[in-house]
Amino acid sequence: MTAVEITAPGAPDVLQATTRPRPRAAHGQVVIALSYAGVNRPDALQRAGLYNPPAGASDLPGLEGAGHIAEVGSGVTEWAVGDEVCALLPGGGYAEFVTTSARHCLPVPRGMSLKQAACLPETYFTVYSNVFQRGALQAGEKFLVHGGSSGIGTTAIQLAHLFGARVFATAGSEAKCQACKDLGAERAINYRHEAFEEVLKAYGGMNLILDMVGGSYIQRNLKALA
Repeated sequence: MTAVEITAPGAPDVLQATTRPRPRAAHGQVVIALSYAGVNRPDALQRAGLYNPPAGASDLPGLEGAGHIAEVGSGVTEWAVGDEVCALLPGGGYAEFVTTSARHCLPVPRGMSLKQAACLPETYFTVYSNVFQRGALQAGEKFLVHGGSSGIGTTAIQLAHLFGARVFATAGSEAKCQACKDLGAERAINYRHEAFEEVLKAYGGMNLILDMVGGSYIQRNLKALA
């Protein structure tokens, strides 16, 4: 199969086409014939030499994609050859074929193209896992999203709003704050001009905070909690 590999750390031109063996599905896996691959920040960091894939993962970039099932491994009963899916990938998405766990596949939503669906899994799996499965966010609770205009941030705002939470966000410009409000944030705080922990006291504090910043934000987050 044709794949796109990182020939050396650097700018986008270090990405070059190459030929690799077509992968096979192990137990619990599927092989997807990819039509599109998503592009995420880890891909750019990996290309620049600033992010190493986990042990055992493909050296090819690409953490999400969409296409159709080309092969199913033993133990897989929920998918069949020919099914259209979008999926979270353990790397390897910059290629014609990729293997992933059958559990990491989703049906392409009705009315959505494969190109659009290829951009869903990375942010939506991340947000759903952290905010709803681990954080157990409930309708009516107050939820703060840092970096509200980022890929994870915009996804978190939309999902939390859809599930009935009161959503608050931080962003670095007035335009980005407006984008957060357009997506469902009740209040967006420009962190360059306001201290979010002070602003949120007026709302009684937050029940859950999604933080992609860390560092100096940890103590400030604690002050912002209900």
